[in-house]
Amino acid sequence: MPKGTVMQDELIKAATRLFQTRGIRAVSLQDIAEEVGVTKAALYHYFANRDDLLRHVFGDWLKRDIEKLDAVTSAPGTTRERLRRYVHHHISCITENIELYGLTFSAESELPPEVRAEFRQFKRESDLVVQEILREGVRSGEFVGSDENATVFAIDGMCNWLWKWYHSSGTMSPEQIADRFADLVLYGLASRDGGQTEGPADLGRDELIRYHTRAIRFHNERIEALTTE
Repeated sequence: MPKGTVMQDELIKAATRLFQTRGIRAVSLQDIAEEVGVTKAALYHYFANRDDLLRHVFGDWLKRDIEKLDAVTSAPGTTRERLRRYVHHHISCITENIELYGLTFSAESELPPEVRAEFRQFKRESDLVVQEILREGVRSGEFVGSDENATVFAIDGMCNWLWKWYHSSGTMSPEQIADRFADLVLYGLASRDGGQTEGPADLGRDELIRYHTRAIRFHNERIEALTTE
């Protein structure tokens, strides 16, 4: 790896550490330069300005997640298997970058417009992937028909909330949490034709969506309580 690339990577890693521990506003370019042991002037050799550095810290991470998402969800398998892989991917991305995810949600206004746009684009692409899996599941008879947007919001909300309560020292690993979440989602989507229970039989579609949304929220809160006991 060229020497310049190594130094740029070191600066990005240092900036990431400082942003995670101090917050975005509290970190200056001088702080980052001192963390690596270079002058502030030297830092400008690798980044045009603070926004350029932020684009690398957050933008590069988002691009990697998008690439992983494509690989994970396009692999062969049933729609149930693909949706489970999506949940595992989402949980993995969050827990591996928990502080950055937290900053993206809690301090979005402090990010450069380009980074905010990339994050929203990633969210849109992610939602489209899940919507297509849901449609395929309905066509194949694996999933019951439901409001796709409501289902996507329920899945994303359940996963995204990890940044508020997940701790690596908790009693459940990311893989265990992902399995539990995937089980809840797949239980709620299971088709009666497949011989699986999907919820109270006397509820209409909209009521059924609300029923499973409440169930997911309840179990999410229960998992949070169990992992922090």
